[in-house]
Amino acid sequence: MIDRPPRGRGDRRSSQLIHRRRLYLVRRLVRGPADAHTLIDDANAAFPDAIDPIYPADALTALRHDLTALRREYGCEIERGRDGCYVLRSPGDLALLDLPDAEMEAMAFLASMYADDTIPNAGQITAFLDRVASVMPRTRRDQMRTMSVQLRVDRPQAERVDRPQTEQAVAEIFRQLKRTIGKRIVEFTYRSPQMPDGATAYHQVAPIELLYREGHTYLDTFCLKSDIPGLANTYVLYRLDRIVPDSLKALPGAQKRPYRRPPYVVRYWLAPEVARRRDVAHWFPQTVINYAEDGSAEVVATTTDLWRAQQILMRYREHCEVREPVELVHMMRESIRRMAQRYESSSSQ
Repeated sequence: MIDRPPRGRGDRRSSQLIHRRRLYLVRRLVRGPADAHTLIDDANAAFPDAIDPIYPADALTALRHDLTALRREYGCEIERGRDGCYVLRSPGDLALLDLPDAEMEAMAFLASMYADDTIPNAGQITAFLDRVASVMPRTRRDQMRTMSVQLRVDRPQAERVDRPQTEQAVAEIFRQLKRTIGKRIVEFTYRSPQMPDGATAYHQVAPIELLYREGHTYLDTFCLKSDIPGLANTYVLYRLDRIVPDSLKALPGAQKRPYRRPPYVVRYWLAPEVARRRDVAHWFPQTVINYAEDGSAEVVATTTDLWRAQQILMRYREHCEVREPVELVHMMRESIRRMAQRYESSSSQ
């Protein structure tokens, strides 16, 4: 009779590693599709403390066993595309994220808001929301898509002749400019409304920041050179969709100094018709509001953009009087004078 060693219950450590390996595959596929060799390489790199590579020599066979086990034991929906990449359609019972209803509403709102792909980073935000939803139970994902009333965000839309091409060009310009903010001087040609017949003008600027405002993405700059008289050595906003594609170029060397818009103290008076309920909007940083007994209010704040301040305060129409700075007072008076002339002219016609 031949003595045989007692049959054990298997290598507990190996079983644990296989289990961890399979859970890692799900996490890796949540990040995005991957072919077999990428999955194996990434899994081996994800466990640097393992004595041996987490996949054995016959890694492709082990990977197929792992994927089969994930489908069978946890109901994961993993498909292999024609390009050889595996895609996680649903984590099945491994869906670990189940948000409360209030946060599901927030997800639905963000998905609705960023469905407008003209907003900077809309594509990345939409992809992020899809990624979060991918680790939720299918029933909750379906519920998020069918949630009822969402707050409507009212944003103006600019007319564009070739919208898809323009949006692609703006996205590329946005990507390039992000690397230059506060670091490099850039130059480009620009389709300014000040130029007749669609002509372009050369500009060399120091980028300060990118901002999205009322349907458009802008580059805030200090203009160093320009074909347009009077623009050099001033702070200028440029719309990204008016920058000529392929004309943007970062010049060698770093900026010689940081550029910051100078602050202005803004003081304006609001009539009782808009201020008596004491719920006046804080349009500017460091806003202080002093309400009077007659219902009017005096507002003191700061701004770095007088042109933007003029746009905002013109919304109050006859219910607002700007008192300082003197530059903004002159701007308001000039706009009102020109508006009056235009309406008087149109009335006479």
